[in-house]
Order: sequence, then C-alpha cells, then structure tokens
Amino acid sequence: EISACLVGSEMCIRDSLRLKFETLDTSRGEFEGYGAVFGNVDSHGDIIEPGAFAASITHHKSSGTAPVMLWSHKADEPVGRWISLKEDTIGLLVRGRINLASSRGRDAHAHITGGDVTGLSIGYRVPKGGEVYDAKNGVNRLSAIDLFEISLVTIPSNRLARIRVESKGELEELLCKRANLSREAARRVVAGGYDALTNTQSPNLSPLVRALQASAKRY
Repeated sequence: EISACLVGSEMCIRDSLRLKFETLDTSRGEFEGYGAVFGNVDSHGDIIEPGAFAASITHHKSSGTAPVMLWSHKADEPVGRWISLKEDTIGLLVRGRINLASSRGRDAHAHITGGDVTGLSIGYRVPKGGEVYDAKNGVNRLSAIDLFEISLVTIPSNRLARIRVESKGELEELLCKRANLSREAARRVVAGGYDALTNTQSPNLSPLVRALQASAKRY
C-alpha cells in the first residue's frame, strides 16, 4: 500500500521520502551541496557555528547579490553562479548552475559529473566579534561570516563540504527503491509530477493517484 500526502509543493511518500518536483537538471549544469558544514574542525582549525551565515545571506538577498562561484578560489576563473543559499541543520546548503557557454564552465561540469571534483570551499572574512578562540580545544569558533565566494575544489578545507549531484536518473531509482513505485510510475513522477500521474490510465499508478487525491482533499 502506498501512503502519500501533499505539503505545499512537496510530496511525502511513506514518511521516508520527501520529493520536491523542482528537481535538479544536471544537463543544464545544476548541482547542489554544502559549502560549509557546522560543528566539525576544518584543516585551518576552525569550527563554524550554526547561524554564522545568517546575516551574510540576508545581506545578499536584500542587495540582490550572491557569492561568486569560482574554480579553486581563483578570482579570474568564474565557472557559474550560485542561485540559492540557506542554512539548515547541517550547514550552508547551496544550489548552483555552471555556465556551460564558457570553456571553464564546461570543464568544471565535466569534472563534477565525472566525479573528479566533489569539494566545495568558501571565501570569507570574519567581522569583529565573529571569532572566539577555544583554548581548551585549540580551535577557533566562528559565529559570524561575511561570505563573498564559494569555490569548486579538489580538496576542501572542511572534508564534509561536498557537491551532491541529483540527476533525473538518480531520482527515478530513489522512487523505485524507497517509495516502491513501478518503473513506469517513477518515470512519470520525474517527468511531470502529480499531473503526469493523474493523466494516465495505467492500473499500476492508481494506488498512488488515489492516495494523492485523498490527501489533497484533506489539505
């Protein structure tokens, strides 16, 4: 039996999978990952605290700007742009789009999709009062960061700051394995979301369609 509910633009299936219909399209150079992760010590002896990016994110949004996307912190090698950044419980979650019209962008895209480059690293300054030295543990605790660039790198300072590529093929596999959808149903969800399911007469899709329709009436 398939259980599902609709929450805004998201669909929850079996409480084990939350699927957003605005999936990443790697063919257009889209990807996401963590530019920084909270709570662990990086190679410079720093620990970034939750909330450290809040003021910088707010400033970028109000100014209509974003940190630049560079290759290995090289100011003369931009490779795309960051289209979304926010803090979650893990760290700085970022979404970007590689500029495939540029040769540097195409090279970067090939390295990402090929798995050669998986790291992310931030360029920033620490405002006054944003850093405290923890003598007991021998680390710097950063509570405020002015973020000005996020780079694609081969070796990130924070080993957990990594790119996560989500392709349509990966999403299809996830729906089959985690939500127990048929291959046909998974392909329809990936291609067109809820509308694609409700516009089909296939009996294999009817349980999910009925569950979604019932949940939509409740919400």
